[in-house]
Amino acid sequence: MTQAVEYQTDTSDMLIPHAMFRTSLASAGRIVAGASRGDAEQTAMVASYLDNVLRFLDAHHEGEDAVVWPVLAVRSRAAAELLARMQGQHAAIHELREKAGAALTAWTASGSQEDGRELASALQGLAAEIDIHFGEEEAEILPVASRNMSPQEWGQLPGHAMQHFTGDKIWLILGLVFEQMTPEQLAVTLQHLPPPVVQMWDTTGRATFEEFIARVRATA
Repeated sequence: MTQAVEYQTDTSDMLIPHAMFRTSLASAGRIVAGASRGDAEQTAMVASYLDNVLRFLDAHHEGEDAVVWPVLAVRSRAAAELLARMQGQHAAIHELREKAGAALTAWTASGSQEDGRELASALQGLAAEIDIHFGEEEAEILPVASRNMSPQEWGQLPGHAMQHFTGDKIWLILGLVFEQMTPEQLAVTLQHLPPPVVQMWDTTGRATFEEFIARVRATA
């Protein structure tokens, strides 16, 4: 049954993780190339960084699959073709993400320049597909979701992504996301995060992130 209420939910927060993924993947090739010079410690650090970014991409898309698509499928029958295209793009991105994950595993083990080039190429292909998907999602899905999802329904996305994130550096993901926010957006976000998360970020997370990301980006 189609819902009668038309919402005006602010869905622009989706631009923040999108910007994070675009930024992280755009520099990934340079970071990998810089680390592929025989420094095992630097290789391990960059590999961990990329693994966490890819795992957060998994969680991000799983959230859309679980939270957004089912609601829009019921409430916006006119968007059926659009949703099918978005789901198809998710499948294509997943395939490229798996290829990048396999290349990352190989490079993590060897640290060689040859495996680094394979990884950089896989990440470049993933970034190109993601950019197409994000552009269509921002132009077409966000307005549909704004009209058809309540703020409470849309607001489930960040929590879902964090709950299903399988990486080992949540402070890294928080830091990468926070970098894309204005000071005002960050202040509001910190007000709504669970107190233990804010305490972690304030006591150790921010400093750990800043040190780690500076070392990762030093190879770019």
